Amino acid sequence: MFGNVLPFNLISWSQLHVDSLIASTLIGTMPLFTLLISLNFFKEKFKIQTINGLVLGFLGMIIFLKPNHESVPNSNLFYPLLIIFSSIFYAFSANWVKTVKENASFELACSSIGVAAFFSIPLSIFLFFMGDNQVSVLVSNITLKSFISASLLGVLCTGIAISIFFKLIESKSAVFASQSNYLIPCFGFLWSYIFLEEVFTLNLIAGFLLIVIGGFLVNRQLK
Repeated sequence: MFGNVLPFNLISWSQLHVDSLIASTLIGTMPLFTLLISLNFFKEKFKIQTINGLVLGFLGMIIFLKPNHESVPNSNLFYPLLIIFSSIFYAFSANWVKTVKENASFELACSSIGVAAFFSIPLSIFLFFMGDNQVSVLVSNITLKSFISASLLGVLCTGIAISIFFKLIESKSAVFASQSNYLIPCFGFLWSYIFLEEVFTLNLIAGFLLIVIGGFLVNRQLK
């Protein structure tokens, strides 16, 4: 529920109303929430260098994204707050995974996705029939390209990604694994640079360097 159902749905809903750049920035708060939850609820202990590394990585992400706050109206903070809550849910989930000792990371990933599907499928059906959609219209709009794209998102970006994420938690820690959120905007821009011919700027290079240095500091303490 906390690792898939709630954040997946809340973020998808929020991104209908919030710019993707702002959403990426808010999701990137997850490593800091993971650290705070580890310290306060799971009684983990970290050296000051670990905390410095996380903060440095967070600053690097902000510099990398250089978000435009004008894209979020001051009168409507509801959807940005939903994304922040999603980051907190992710952080709780990452810490809870570390407490499960008797199951392998792949088993945990499969059970997590299975439970998410169990709750999401009935909810999706309910919301579908509550709307004005017709089954025939929905089926006719599904193309082979969209079906393959959705399948790749489910298998690669969810199934395999969660398995790797849980393995990192098992072998290292929730705080270490959560740093992957800092790299999301970096790789996002990399694909944009390769496929959309976007241009590198100074803030991108400086932000990326801070993220790498922050990751090095955290990893050095968690070996």
